[in-house]
Amino acid sequence: MSSLFYGTVTDLLKDSLIALMKPSSSALTQFRLVGGTALSLQIGHRISVDIDLFTDAPYGSIDFKEIDDFIENTFPFHVHSSGINPAMGKSYSIGTDNDNTVKLDVFYTDSFIQPASVVDGIRLATIEEIIAMKVDVVQRVGRKKDFWDLHELLTNHDVQAMIALHQHRYPYTHDKDLILKNFTDFTLADDEFDPICLRGKYWEFIKEDIVEAVEKYNNTL
Repeated sequence: MSSLFYGTVTDLLKDSLIALMKPSSSALTQFRLVGGTALSLQIGHRISVDIDLFTDAPYGSIDFKEIDDFIENTFPFHVHSSGINPAMGKSYSIGTDNDNTVKLDVFYTDSFIQPASVVDGIRLATIEEIIAMKVDVVQRVGRKKDFWDLHELLTNHDVQAMIALHQHRYPYTHDKDLILKNFTDFTLADDEFDPICLRGKYWEFIKEDIVEAVEKYNNTL
């Protein structure tokens, strides 16, 4: 990949992400970008608005005070969101002022199954890694943006491949039957706003395609 789809994020998010990825930000060198923003930057399918940085470093090994100091010294506006177990990670709002901010999550995660992809100096979870993580969200409860992302990825990764990636990354919590059940449970997602899609897709058609993909997989069992 020669470059990223920067049109999927705001200039503020791009600039903030680049600052977080600089070699001088030693507190964050073990973190990589995951989630919808990592996916949007790589495939350009929808707008994404936040930064999720995850590490699979051993729990308790990250110095979050060092991260706090880096953020304080890097961003003119910064607020730490309380109410989260600091042992797992932290959430921030960062930006230039109160009216121009980006949500930043910095968290531990399960072991990655692939090395990070590095493009333009930005460390990103690979497509396969993101699939496994998105399926894990669906195993618990899928949001509309998760289904939107997985639908885009069905072009090159069928349901069988997605389930296999999840089992590889989450061998101890993997539940194939629950994944298949929740893959077509749109109860929560139906009530959510559509992401800003750059492919001209419609939610009703996305649901139909996912149901069809799951049925196709079930017919192979």
